[in-house]
Amino acid sequence: MELLRVPRNEVAVRILLDDGRTLDGSLFTAATGHDGRPARVLDHLNDSTEEFFPVACGEDRFVLNKAGVITVTVAGGEEQVGEPELYADPGHEVPVRMTLTGGISLIGKLPIAMPRERSRVVDYLNSAPRFVPLLGSGQVTLVQRGYIVSVRGEERRPT
Repeated sequence: MELLRVPRNEVAVRILLDDGRTLDGSLFTAATGHDGRPARVLDHLNDSTEEFFPVACGEDRFVLNKAGVITVTVAGGEEQVGEPELYADPGHEVPVRMTLTGGISLIGKLPIAMPRERSRVVDYLNSAPRFVPLLGSGQVTLVQRGYIVSVRGEERRPT
C-alpha cells in the first residue's frame, strides 16, 4: 500500500566490499532524519541499531551487511557528511594518505571537529564511529574504520 510506504532518498554510490567486488548502485536513506533534515548516508551507515542496509544495482534489490563494506563513495557528496559539530574549535581538514586492508591507498582530507585538546588525527580516529568520511576531489569516501591499516600526513607537492 502506498499509504504505508516510507519516504526515502536514493543516493548514487560505489561500494567496495571485503571480497574485492565493487558495486555501482543506489543506497536508500530516510527522507527525514532525527533532526528533521534529510537523512545522510554517513548517519545511515553509522546507525548502530541496524547491521544491514538496502541497495539497488540496476534492477537488482538486496541488503548488504555493513561488516563486509570497506568503502562507500558518493560523488559530490559533501552534503552526505554534514556540518561539523560545534566545539571550541569548529574543525579543520587534515590532508592524509590512508592505507586500507589489501593495500588500497586513498588520498583525501579528514574533516576533524573535536575539542582543541583532542584534535589530532589519532584522537579523531579513536573516537570516530564505524565509518569516517574522507573528502576527495568531487567525492566523499566513507571508510569503515576496521579496514584502516595506517594513516599518514599527505604533503601536497607543487606540480
